[in-house]
Amino acid sequence: MEKFFYPESIAVFGVSDTPSNLARVIVENLARFGFRGDVYPVGARDGIVAGRKILKNLDAIEGVPDLAVILVPARYAPETLEMCGKKGIRNVILESGGFSEFSGDRLGLEGGVLLMAERYGMRIIGPNCFGVVNLENGVILPFFIIDPDYMKVGSASLISQSGGVFYDTCMLCSVENVGLRKLVSIGNKLMTDENDILEYILNDDGTRVAGLYLENFSDGRRLMGLAASSPKPVVILKANRGPSSGEIAKFHTTALAGDDDVAEAAMRQAGIIRVTNFQEMVDCFKIFSLPALKGRRLALISRSGGHGVLCADAAKRYGFGFAAFSDNFFAGMYEKKLNVIAATNPLDIGDVYDLDEYCPILEMALKENDVDGVAFVITYSSETDGAKVRNFLTFASGIIPKYDKPVALCVVTNRSEWFAIKEAADIPVFTDVDQGMKALSWSLRHYEAKGREKGISYKYLGKMRCDDRAGRRFLGPDECFSLLVRAGLPVAQQALAESRDELLAAAGRLGYPVALKLADSALLHKSEAKGVYLDIHNDTELLGAFEQMGSMRCIIQKMVPSGHEMIIGGRFDHEFGPVIVCGLGGIYVEIMADKSIRVAPVDEDNARGMIDELKGSAILKGARGRKPADISALKDVIIRISRLLIENPHIMNLDINPVIVDEQGKGCTIVDAKVEITC
Repeated sequence: MEKFFYPESIAVFGVSDTPSNLARVIVENLARFGFRGDVYPVGARDGIVAGRKILKNLDAIEGVPDLAVILVPARYAPETLEMCGKKGIRNVILESGGFSEFSGDRLGLEGGVLLMAERYGMRIIGPNCFGVVNLENGVILPFFIIDPDYMKVGSASLISQSGGVFYDTCMLCSVENVGLRKLVSIGNKLMTDENDILEYILNDDGTRVAGLYLENFSDGRRLMGLAASSPKPVVILKANRGPSSGEIAKFHTTALAGDDDVAEAAMRQAGIIRVTNFQEMVDCFKIFSLPALKGRRLALISRSGGHGVLCADAAKRYGFGFAAFSDNFFAGMYEKKLNVIAATNPLDIGDVYDLDEYCPILEMALKENDVDGVAFVITYSSETDGAKVRNFLTFASGIIPKYDKPVALCVVTNRSEWFAIKEAADIPVFTDVDQGMKALSWSLRHYEAKGREKGISYKYLGKMRCDDRAGRRFLGPDECFSLLVRAGLPVAQQALAESRDELLAAAGRLGYPVALKLADSALLHKSEAKGVYLDIHNDTELLGAFEQMGSMRCIIQKMVPSGHEMIIGGRFDHEFGPVIVCGLGGIYVEIMADKSIRVAPVDEDNARGMIDELKGSAILKGARGRKPADISALKDVIIRISRLLIENPHIMNLDINPVIVDEQGKGCTIVDAKVEITC
């Protein structure tokens, strides 16, 4: 992977001196950014590009280039790769489009690319991509023009599945004066996917934060493992939120845990920050260039009372509290004859007219032991205060590392000054208070996630891609409950009956009261199909229910004391493998949609977290005079089911609904379950 970012020599294919030629832009970008290695333009005709002679083949090159960049029509890609392979080139960026992204019948072309790569031992990024940018050494390989004056070298690296998003993020970072380090456009991910690049980026000493734009996950579990094991923040803008399948949900779990629900839960579980647009991605790059926010107590300082109120509202919205300023803080203010509207937090400094005094105010706030971070809002006119605001920003950039606390600076001014101040600032500047407060919340979330023990491996030995053409079947009731019993799960006493005599004999063994259920594993709502009869106390009631059910195959079950009804489910996700769902159960499970999701397996902390996330968790803990439920027993069920999913990769869907959770110390019982497996 190193030679993609640090080549000493690059061959660029598809170059001509025609003004509209795109490959020539690659050669010119390398010249603009002062790449010091050898560059070999290769094309069909003679010519000169960026002072370099266009070569017609590789024979004129002494030695073997470290990297080839190919931008030729797709149909010529395999033969160009063969040329590279025979020369001994092992690292290739295939920027050409016109492969599977264009039409399904182009898969054969991709097959030809893979054949050449395998034959010659080549590693390929692409096709259909913008390639690589390394601002550290001038390796600038996109075929769009990049101006060095607009690109700031920094500590944020980007991986993008889309070339357009790659370009847009570059431009937005330029507008926001956010420094970048390494950028990779991965295109169709034929050989090299986001995980291969991310693993390299996270080990790059100069990268402090990694951002990704993805439309699908190549291996979601590997991504989770990389993010969870790295101290560096990973930020993902995940598009393509719609369901991948239009299949009607046959399981409650499928309805509760759609594709994007799973992706959201998996990213949060691994400590990944998910954003929803380009601006949020760039704001993450900003905040992660500052020290981490290590607590929820903020100092809010504003020149405007209105902005102070907005800042306080935003702080509450994102779960922050207000630090209590010490007596020493206000004593320092009064000693410097700095008047404040009120000695409170938020601190209104509207009566401090000399902006040079903002410097000691910020330092005094950062000195406060109870302050974890600062949000500072400045409104000003460039004509009267522009120079002093620049002095303040310079002071802030020096003082922030000293106290190892973040400062979200929100600047409100006129249009031209706004762009000028961003360009002049060595620290991030935000547009409004909500933007800055949200960024601080991401910083805290990352810090808290990295503080938790990462004891779970996300590796999964089962197949990560199930064959949708393979047959599936529902387990019969006896198979289903046998599977659960072998997993050590608490299942209600029951029997399968196919005649009146078998039914009465089973009732005699179990003892009344009993429940009678239709033995149809494929049925989603048994109660709506009149397939459930409860609290049956004698033979007459039992036979009457049997007749009403109209089926000779049924399950008779010992009645379980009433309790809290929960659903625990699982399904195989095509990007993350087995996932587990916990929620309020019973007949209203999909109406309430109160659920939490994790990628399996889960440990005790994750199981407890799943329960705590539920809106109805307060009911389980005891509310309105009810005794607390046996949460410990429920946690054990969640953990065991997650292991069951991992150990049985043929399970596609599983519903355990309901699990009856009794009072604390009395356990819980599974009274109904449904399982679908691959044949």
